[in-house]
Amino acid sequence: MAPRPVMSLKMKINMNIGAEEKKHVARLLSFLLCGEKVAHRCSVNQAKLCTDDQMKRFLIKQSRQERFHAVTFQSAILLLAPKGVSTPAKNQMQQYETLINNATDNHDLYSSVVGLQVILEGMGDVVLSHFDHGIKQRDLGFKKIRRAILSQEDSHHEFGLYYLKNNTSPAAPSNHADDYLSLINEMLTSLHGLFDFFDEDSRCYVAEFNHSLPEQIHKNALGHHSNT
Repeated sequence: MAPRPVMSLKMKINMNIGAEEKKHVARLLSFLLCGEKVAHRCSVNQAKLCTDDQMKRFLIKQSRQERFHAVTFQSAILLLAPKGVSTPAKNQMQQYETLINNATDNHDLYSSVVGLQVILEGMGDVVLSHFDHGIKQRDLGFKKIRRAILSQEDSHHEFGLYYLKNNTSPAAPSNHADDYLSLINEMLTSLHGLFDFFDEDSRCYVAEFNHSLPEQIHKNALGHHSNT
């Protein structure tokens, strides 16, 4: 059953923007939707692997929140572009999910947390914060839902950083940090057309994302790369 707050989205979204801008906003939302679906499926699998009760509860909660985010974005896309839009960086996101699935299939919870809560959620934080600023400028509405999603996504990323700080990698080469980072950078770079439309630079997103990650991630990525 879809979360109830999604229904209020139809009542509050402001549609007073141009047709071309609606399409571009919908395309960016489609990219975010793709990521939310990956996060939902991955956190479900992580919860099944987890033996710590507190962590399992968090992951189950996260999976529900990611599902809510996905339904919310899907609703907004349908309102902005009823005929549908193409999804930017879809292939890279599918490759990214394959990497995370490989980690959970191999019962490598550490690598999956690095891939989802630390790196993918870190990228989501950067994109969502800029997107939220753009929504405010365009007065698109659904203020409470935006706040809820930003807060929840931030908690997912903070959980990943906490986990990384308090757990030791079972085997650094299995963490695929360089593969994760490479795909995220490809995603952000491939969004340059959308960023140009909104007068933003994709290189700034890439730089901000890389700067937001803990040094441990970059060291593991470099170490793995040097050993391959």
